[in-house]
Amino acid sequence: MSRKMKSLSTLFAVVLLLIAASSSMAQVDRSVRPQPDTADVMGRVATLGCCKCLGGTNTLDLSTISSNNWTVNNNPVVFLGPINSYWNINPGPARWVSTAANGGTGSIATGTYDYQLKFTVPACAIEQRVTLTGNFGGDDDVYVYLDNITSVNLISQCTGGWCFNTPHKVLSTITPRVVGPGTHTLIVRIVNSGPSPSGMFVNAKLSGACRS
Repeated sequence: MSRKMKSLSTLFAVVLLLIAASSSMAQVDRSVRPQPDTADVMGRVATLGCCKCLGGTNTLDLSTISSNNWTVNNNPVVFLGPINSYWNINPGPARWVSTAANGGTGSIATGTYDYQLKFTVPACAIEQRVTLTGNFGGDDDVYVYLDNITSVNLISQCTGGWCFNTPHKVLSTITPRVVGPGTHTLIVRIVNSGPSPSGMFVNAKLSGACRS
């Protein structure tokens, strides 16, 4: 074999080695590339926007909708398909949620269930007056708190059962509450007298009025 042919063969071998090394590195890179963490996704906190101008407004939906990370007793809520035929009090857009897929039609254990959603009101350059409002329902008794379960932070309640049926109860509303900057928790405590179907919904929102 001539020297020229040997040189070409050597060059070709080097090229093949470089290609193989590059492919191997790419595979290693893909294998170690961080993947989205389910806990991180679930841990994302709903955040109200900042004001862009005086006189403007901002809103943030805190309802039981799929884009909000509601939990119940520290586990993700289950958004219900079929619900109890007596649960007719929800005006939407919130969905009924429970601890299990059969929560609206099956038997949930007697006990207390704390549904929670964290949210943040940022401290912005333009101050805004932020108010929490909404309505809710649940099976059986319902207590709505802001930040922690104490009497001073109880912002609304519905007791005596039937907090899910209009012939027996009117739609319960959240007493408007001014919310300051920081990370907060909206808590809906359900006391189920069961074993019986149990769940809740909440249509809630933050409204920020931009001011000087």
